[in-house]
Amino acid sequence: MDNEKSFLAPRKTLTRSTLYVILRLMGKPRVLLILLLLLVGLSACAPGHTGTNVLAYLRDGKVWTADPDGNNAFAVISPNTEVIGYSWSPDHHIFAFRSLDPEFAKTPAARQIARHPLTGLVADMPALVQTVGVDGGYPIAVAFSNPHTQYSNPEWNKAGTRLVFRRSQVSESVPLESRTWLVTQNDQPGEIAARYLPGTYSIPSLSYQNNLVAANSEQGLYTSTQEATDQHFLTREVLPGHPLPASLERVLWQPNSNDSSVLYAIKAGPQKEGERLQVQLILHTLSSGKTTTLTTCTCTQFAWAPDGKSILYSDSNDLFLLDLQTKATLTLPKAGNSVPYWSPDSRFLLLDGDNSLQMVEPAQKRITTLLSAEHSKKQASSVILSSPEALLQPVTNNIWFSNSRQFLFLTRDRLLWQGHPLQQGNGLYTITIDTTGNPQGQPVQAASGNIQQAGWAYQDANTSFLF
Repeated sequence: MDNEKSFLAPRKTLTRSTLYVILRLMGKPRVLLILLLLLVGLSACAPGHTGTNVLAYLRDGKVWTADPDGNNAFAVISPNTEVIGYSWSPDHHIFAFRSLDPEFAKTPAARQIARHPLTGLVADMPALVQTVGVDGGYPIAVAFSNPHTQYSNPEWNKAGTRLVFRRSQVSESVPLESRTWLVTQNDQPGEIAARYLPGTYSIPSLSYQNNLVAANSEQGLYTSTQEATDQHFLTREVLPGHPLPASLERVLWQPNSNDSSVLYAIKAGPQKEGERLQVQLILHTLSSGKTTTLTTCTCTQFAWAPDGKSILYSDSNDLFLLDLQTKATLTLPKAGNSVPYWSPDSRFLLLDGDNSLQMVEPAQKRITTLLSAEHSKKQASSVILSSPEALLQPVTNNIWFSNSRQFLFLTRDRLLWQGHPLQQGNGLYTITIDTTGNPQGQPVQAASGNIQQAGWAYQDANTSFLF
């Protein structure tokens, strides 16, 4: 695309990471520190992305940013080894990312990395975990790498101050008890500020206001602070049926509830051999300890809507949207294999599947096919529940822009936009919609090539399925 730039010629801004490196190299005299802080203030006037509306994507092992029309493409993260995952911070100004461990990158396994066919996500790998500003500069390594230790993608807390990620040893089987979860500050190198969370079956869920973590263990359901202190048990025994299959082994804070409630699944009573696993989705109120069964289902996934007023769950074929106030359930047929992306205002839901991209407007109970393949590819087989040991992770970035009126999409050979061919072929596109969800104009191609993991905004893990 136009005006492509490289990390080798970074934008002329003094980032927080550059400041850290200078201080490390030159010592810490008070006068030098004051001068550098003044330079940081002056750098705010320097040219470059502000981080307000740029999108990002992986291509050729680098993280690129670009304007929505594809202009000003910039390789903001271009390390010596391949970047395999990144995540936008909530304020849209910092990236957390994984790049392959240099020794592991030389092995045959590194040349055969599998990516999820729809999300492009890469499983836990030996990697260096770092952060860097949207304008580039010198990354800060928050977790060092070696070829025998693997990490998941880092997730941000809502305040954008901390990251949580999984660490385990590289092996064919990773037992539950061998995993550890680290929480670290986003600007502290080498695990200086890292803390290990208490043992958990599930991916820790980060709260919205009160600096808490919710998780589940063999001792029961618990909360702790994000500094791994003040562990408090909500139940004093293992939840029924746990550990569940990995895609169901979750404890999720309810959005917009003042961190008052969590959602999780339990096994729904005795099951006959050969039957599909039936679970109950439970809403647990922390202050009272009250539990409410929201639904009983043969679920394979579940997550919140961003407004906390409904939950989305799937079985092997369909998706279901349950309104907590009305108790009404909207069925989304044959969408069980799709990747759901909520607009930040909860008014729209995009379902990114093998053969189509669909827009759901829950309030109107309307489903519209936006993108489709001229010749449908073979439908994905029914979802098979993953074992409790599977190393799953949420989607790291949202394809919606923060205003809920623009989103991006990758074509993946789905080249019919509302029934008409996309003249520029495969690639990354952006589109604007009006307040009723109707597309405005035609999609604009923002990039082409072998693109993976395109994202426009921070993704709240409580509203994402696991892959």
